[in-house]
Amino acid sequence: MEIFELRYFLAVAQNENVHRASEGLNVSPGSLSKTISRLEDELGISLFYKQGRNIRLTPEGLALKKRAALIVQLEEDAKIELSGQKGTLNVVISAEEILHTHFGISLSESIHKAFTHSRFQFLTRTEAKVIQQVEDGEAHFGILTGEVPQGLKSKTLSKVEFKTCASAKHPLFKKFSQASKIPVEEVLKFPFASPESAMLGKISTSASLDGWRDDKFPRQIRYRASGLKIMEKLLQRGHALAYLPDYYVKELDLVYLSVTGCPYSCQQSVKLICRDPDALGWMSKIWDSI
Repeated sequence: MEIFELRYFLAVAQNENVHRASEGLNVSPGSLSKTISRLEDELGISLFYKQGRNIRLTPEGLALKKRAALIVQLEEDAKIELSGQKGTLNVVISAEEILHTHFGISLSESIHKAFTHSRFQFLTRTEAKVIQQVEDGEAHFGILTGEVPQGLKSKTLSKVEFKTCASAKHPLFKKFSQASKIPVEEVLKFPFASPESAMLGKISTSASLDGWRDDKFPRQIRYRASGLKIMEKLLQRGHALAYLPDYYVKELDLVYLSVTGCPYSCQQSVKLICRDPDALGWMSKIWDSI
């Protein structure tokens, strides 16, 4: 069993598709299939079973996935320690897309500063999947806004507040200066863009998907967006208002609207999670610096 074989196996396990894994590795699908067959012959087990056009891990495959992830991580960690941080470090960060845009990128910058030969894979996943990937060793770090399960380490990265925002092209911004207080009744005259799924992170169950209290102050939701890029374009072109986390509003260079008459607000706590930072020397160094 060779390290490269475990890397190939992990790529196939993550994609659950040989062709997709081959594109990421720049290796032919035939080579990957042969590698998986060699591993199965050596271990005397089946690692995958077919399900439609894709493949799924068997129970034995799931067990190997956890062990293989740890072995590959330890091999990289040893190279970095012995080569004076010149070895290549492959870091996997899992989070909702919106958390990647600020916190994931900031984390990668900190790691790259300490380990200049690092490379990064940003996995866009739901919070439940983020937790699973960290627990299984598929991701080194996870970023989330919900509860952290027992057995995982966590650190709070930021306290976030949601803000009503618009672009300078929006008629409401043109009517009121940026510093003006805007009555909520005026805000509710204009359409909003809102996510169609929980892509903004964990929100209170009493609120909407973006944290706005529609039960108290019903909005005109003209646009339901399935991705951040759609939200971004709707806002920047002045078509809609939105209620978004403060860090994301800054990233988009939008304008906070100071809304009066609405006593409700939405906050989040953004947390970084990992399984065991002391298991890897480079991870321990990064964890202690946060």
